[in-house]
Amino acid sequence: MDNNRLTFKESKLLSAFGFNLFFASAASAVPEWSTKFWLINTTVAMFFIIRTVYAWLTMTDSKRYFSIGSYGMIFMMAFVCPQPIIRLLWIGESHLWILFVVTWLLLFIVTHLSKWKIGKMFKDPFDSKGGRIFHILFLIVIIILPFIMIFTSQEGTTITDQYIEFMAMGAVLYIISLFCLFMLPAFLIKPEEMDSL
Repeated sequence: MDNNRLTFKESKLLSAFGFNLFFASAASAVPEWSTKFWLINTTVAMFFIIRTVYAWLTMTDSKRYFSIGSYGMIFMMAFVCPQPIIRLLWIGESHLWILFVVTWLLLFIVTHLSKWKIGKMFKDPFDSKGGRIFHILFLIVIIILPFIMIFTSQEGTTITDQYIEFMAMGAVLYIISLFCLFMLPAFLIKPEEMDSL
């Protein structure tokens, strides 16, 4: 065993295990329990748990290890948080759920293709006027976008009347998911690569 490797206690593996499985189960129960969603969410959670365990067994760089573990937990949040609103729209037979899914997928792809720019923004978030403007615009868009999609759609308005409490919670969770997607790519950058940005 490499003496530089983190101990089991230092690895926080149990915390990562509990975190991922908690979110997998919680998201499967809103607005009602779904075994199908539980199986999907648990599969995703277990994938990242196994990936984190593998990183702990093979890596001696603690910063890189915790980056990988953090990526898994934040991805889990990003993956399950949109589910309540998407499931509500599905239950309400609204095609608006497709827009939410496509928006999520597009943001996931765009942010990962722009990981170096995002990494630089995390390293020096307000080093330029352009960076500050981008942050402000991004925040405005991801906070307002879900509400615009819901309340400007006739289908969305009808569903909102029926499930007002769940829809409001779902919109907030969707916003949290978009925040998580924006942060994710930064955790893919190695410490030495981040230093060189």
